[in-house]
Amino acid sequence: MWKKLNVVFRLKSPLHIGYMPFEVFVFSPTRYYVPGRNFWGAITKRITEYLYEKPKAENYKDIGVKVMKNFRFSYFYVYDGKTVYFPCYTENGLKYGDNSHEITKSEFEYRFIGSFVSTAIDTTGTAKDKSLHEIEFINSRFKDENGNTKDVKIAGCIWIKEDTEIEKIILGEGIFIENSNVIEELILGGESKYGFGHVVLESINEISVFEWNDPESVEIGSKLLPAHLKYDENLKFKGDIELLTGRGYYDPNSTETAGGNKPGAAISIPEYYFVPGTILMESKKFKVRWDGTLEVSKNG
Repeated sequence: MWKKLNVVFRLKSPLHIGYMPFEVFVFSPTRYYVPGRNFWGAITKRITEYLYEKPKAENYKDIGVKVMKNFRFSYFYVYDGKTVYFPCYTENGLKYGDNSHEITKSEFEYRFIGSFVSTAIDTTGTAKDKSLHEIEFINSRFKDENGNTKDVKIAGCIWIKEDTEIEKIILGEGIFIENSNVIEELILGGESKYGFGHVVLESINEISVFEWNDPESVEIGSKLLPAHLKYDENLKFKGDIELLTGRGYYDPNSTETAGGNKPGAAISIPEYYFVPGTILMESKKFKVRWDGTLEVSKNG
């Protein structure tokens, strides 16, 4: 059995969730949501560093495997205290919001998205050649319709097996190891060297983001996909596809057993996926995978 937590985090600093890693870039865009994989990595890090005084790469990998087996994470979406801003492909283009409130992509970007430019400086005090780049991010603050400045939040779900195999884990109004709430504060996404990605727990079970109590039995019907779904040429859809990959200590989908010695050392094998907000033309049943992506159930 799974225990479901509806979770809201407040952004303490801007948040950058990158796309496919590139060695050289001028502009680094952010996703406008947080994939489940980022939570898997952040919670693996928190648990490992609590249980081990001087954790090694194999400790992160061992705990990462246990988190894969005992946790499930939805994608988390921007939340302004009233509306959860899901992407949705419509007849009038890409929109953001829910059934009660919807805005255009440009309106979403104006309200929630920012960027900054950085460059390396050489010994003469001038910018190094080809070092200029721009980083896009989800802002930690926004202005509402009345011009009031408010905190940006993200909302989603975490499911934990009630008989979890991870030692010392206690479930309650949080996920505790002894007296420490694992999800009290997390670092998500990239550009942490700039102070990005710091989120703090705002609330648990005060809003309902997704109806599914069992992440292994999810029925969506003709509604929008709330996460990536592996591309299948037999599925009719309205939306978009992209090549999806990510970074970690190791690639859980690879047959290679060796991992890296630092975060982001391994890049997962790229594959094509339907993007969040895509609408399928037929009803299907899904399972939520360890990284928040969806998989069509065998009986779906």
